Amino acid sequence: MFNKLKQTKANQNTQQEVDYAEPVDSRKPATVAANPIADAALKPSIISEGAVFDGNLTFNGVLHLDGKYTGNIKADKITIGKNGSFNGKFDADTVIVFGELKGEVACRDLTLNAGSNVSGNISYFSIKVQPGSTVSGELICTQKP
Repeated sequence: MFNKLKQTKANQNTQQEVDYAEPVDSRKPATVAANPIADAALKPSIISEGAVFDGNLTFNGVLHLDGKYTGNIKADKITIGKNGSFNGKFDADTVIVFGELKGEVACRDLTLNAGSNVSGNISYFSIKVQPGSTVSGELICTQKP
């Protein structure tokens, strides 16, 4: 990515390595490093409002749910939008809830926002609960992330 150029100072016999960045061509689109989580953060998978999904879903990346989902999900990050509804079991590093969540959840970080309605067995390492959220069921704090 960088060109290494050895440059000699005029009045000295020493050489010094200098890194120069390649010039940027504004006509070319910027590229992002090939990191699946970073790429997924830029392009989440979306189940839109009005969509109904039954089944199992496993992938590396981010899921935004505004529709209705019944089944099992395994993903890096799951956001249930204010119109979203989930019923089943999921496993994720990060879970953010604005809508309705019923079932069994295992996650590292859990955020329950105002207006969220959560019921079931929820296992987490860290939790943030905003005023106006409703929680019923079992909340289990794990000792390791």
